[in-house]
Amino acid sequence: MLDFKLITMATALVLLTACQSNPDKMDQSVSAEPVVVSGETEAPVKKDPPTAIDSYVLYLLLTGETALQRRHYDVALEAYLEAAKRTNDARIAEKATQISMYLDNLPKTEKAVSLWLDKDDKNIEARQMALTSAVTHKNQAALIKHLNAVLKNNPAAFEETLLDLEKSLKSEAEVKFIYQTLDVLAKQRPQQAMIFLTQSILAVRQNNIELARNKVQQALVLQPAWEKARNFEAELLLYTGKLAFKKKQFAEAVAWFDKVKQGSLAFDAAIASVSVLTEQKKFTEAASRLDGLLLKEQVAKQRLQLLVMQAELQSLQKNYQKAVDILTQALKDNPDNRELLYARALTAEKMDSSVIFEEDIQKILAQDPEDVAALNALGYFLTEHTDRYDEAEKYLQRALKLQPDEAMIVDSYGWLQFKKGNLADALKYLEGAYKKMPENEIAVHLADTLWALGKKKEVEELIKEALKKTPQDEFLLEFQQRVLKAQ
Repeated sequence: MLDFKLITMATALVLLTACQSNPDKMDQSVSAEPVVVSGETEAPVKKDPPTAIDSYVLYLLLTGETALQRRHYDVALEAYLEAAKRTNDARIAEKATQISMYLDNLPKTEKAVSLWLDKDDKNIEARQMALTSAVTHKNQAALIKHLNAVLKNNPAAFEETLLDLEKSLKSEAEVKFIYQTLDVLAKQRPQQAMIFLTQSILAVRQNNIELARNKVQQALVLQPAWEKARNFEAELLLYTGKLAFKKKQFAEAVAWFDKVKQGSLAFDAAIASVSVLTEQKKFTEAASRLDGLLLKEQVAKQRLQLLVMQAELQSLQKNYQKAVDILTQALKDNPDNRELLYARALTAEKMDSSVIFEEDIQKILAQDPEDVAALNALGYFLTEHTDRYDEAEKYLQRALKLQPDEAMIVDSYGWLQFKKGNLADALKYLEGAYKKMPENEIAVHLADTLWALGKKKEVEELIKEALKKTPQDEFLLEFQQRVLKAQ
């Protein structure tokens, strides 16, 4: 006896076809190509319900395919689900899954996936869908069951499965749920290092860096040479060091950076430790570390970075000629290197060496006429050190056109207007720059403009507030000595 519900559906299709108009287009993942069922030579898996060659199963498939062609997806889904129950062909269950997912019908998707796995328990795609469903419903038992099944049937896919699962999590509750589930799985599978690495990643998402370090160490105890785990441990150490640096815990920061000894991040950690020492004005120790890094076999890009840092270290100590000499030597082997040219130009500016500055910046602009940093640097240099204001305006207008919201460029252009005596325009640009980036050099430019406009009280308040934050800043102290105390 045929199912009355499906007969009604099939009859409804005939009636609906006549009045169908502009149906929604279904996702291409659900095609209208017929599913080929098992041939008559295959032994039936079950006698009750009917096997795949039963005429009723063929009828269901025909109903489903006709419904797909007519874009009546609810009807197609019911037909394919019923057919999937009555045959051992996994492809029918897979198609039912595709249709239910397209319809965003979670209960039916779960039924279809369950049928799919019953017929093909090694299918990793079906297993991943089942995992997603278990997460959605916070079903820990089901989640553990499916993860164990992956380990049993597709052990090579276990790592990717866990990583994909972690990436799919959207809420803190899901992250916590998976972490706790992996705790249970770890007791069952204590030799699976991937479980602990995944927990380490999840701990980071919960902002528990100490727990993350502990978990990745557990993974490395099981697999000491595992590159993925070693790299993640290095990322954690580097991150911890940066947090300590941000909190001005300088000794702790260096200690964390020094723990990164291997892998691709070892160089980054070494550079970070030099930055910490430089911030503390421990120039001798910072220079010693740089020298040590230069003695090691580094790639060309890393060597150039180290040389630039060496020059910056000398510049911070006002040893400008030494800095220029380091960069000049490096440029002999790399005459067109943009970073070396730019670093030497900025150092030359501090030495009042306009020839070197302009030559290096012009060389950069010859290579890239739209180098915004070079355009701004040249425009500001001409504004500050010469009376070639028309040339300065040409470069700064080009820079503004390329990056109109960059505070440093807006500041340079405002300062140019001040130098040209356009105080109203200068005030507009400098106030805008200071609002975007309240740095001390911009504050001084703004203060000079306000002073020229007779707004002395505003100047005093501006400088007073800035000095509260950075009482030793050279720009602020110079303005205080030059203007406020001179008054």
